[in-house]
Amino acid sequence: MDYAQRTNTIGSLRQTDVSRTMTAPAVLAQSQAPTVIVQENKALRETLARLNERLNEPFVTVNTVTGDLGIKQAQDDYQRLMNNKSPKNKRK
Repeated sequence: MDYAQRTNTIGSLRQTDVSRTMTAPAVLAQSQAPTVIVQENKALRETLARLNERLNEPFVTVNTVTGDLGIKQAQDDYQRLMNNKSPKNKRK
């Protein structure tokens, strides 16, 4: 698809062209991917167990209203992005 865009032939692509390029990388990835057996790799098994324990613990967050990481700054940044997405003459 990138090639078709660069050569201005994207309008002539057919469904078979797209489906062929979508399935080919997946088939190649499956045939060339190394097989990792988690049960035989002690370090990997231990790491996954620690990660699983940590993900089951509650996450503690600190939220601020003002400052660089505050909610107000995030809202102002969002509003600026929303204002910049359309020309000034079409803003409300």
